[in-house]
Amino acid sequence: MPLEIRPITEADLRDYVETAAKAFAGTLVAKISPPSEESTQKQIAKTLKSLKEEPDLRLLKVVDTELNDKVVACAKWRINEKERTEEEIQTMLPVPDRENDSAVSIELQEYLARVRRKYMGTKPFVFLSLLVVHPDHQRRGAGAQLLQWGIEKADELRLPCFLESSDAGKPLYLKYGFEPLEVTTWDNTKYGFEGITTNTCMIRPVPA
Repeated sequence: MPLEIRPITEADLRDYVETAAKAFAGTLVAKISPPSEESTQKQIAKTLKSLKEEPDLRLLKVVDTELNDKVVACAKWRINEKERTEEEIQTMLPVPDRENDSAVSIELQEYLARVRRKYMGTKPFVFLSLLVVHPDHQRRGAGAQLLQWGIEKADELRLPCFLESSDAGKPLYLKYGFEPLEVTTWDNTKYGFEGITTNTCMIRPVPA
């Protein structure tokens, strides 16, 4: 099969950041704050720091071996096998830059910090922080491969899985046994756009 899961290394970080940007194109945050070379460089530096300093972090990519190992999907998992301290959980809690971030970005980051603290807190957990598939390579099973990787780790460790899902990703997560915990919506018209944005916190309990 041409799709293979591999660890993300420092050399892959631009592909990782740019794949995420393409996957999120069209979302409310991307419309208000489109990606730029400056924001890409900042995200690369931030991710590199995390790779070096956060032992619970697992960054993965799916490559297409028939397309010269092109990165078609990426995932950011956190594997926390033991109870953690308040200081240790800070790495999974976004901290907005109130001087430079847009209002909707600040609101979203505050939401993520709240639900992660509420549903995971310091408890042992397997956490899917990010799962993105390049728009040109959707419906090939790359996202499911990355999801299954984490589920297998969770089952092996007898730990629950947690994630936050867009409406687009929700059917995949439901298929793999995730259950909704909380649904949050944002009114896009507050920010000059149409419609609403919805996010669902989901958990996959430890199988009986």
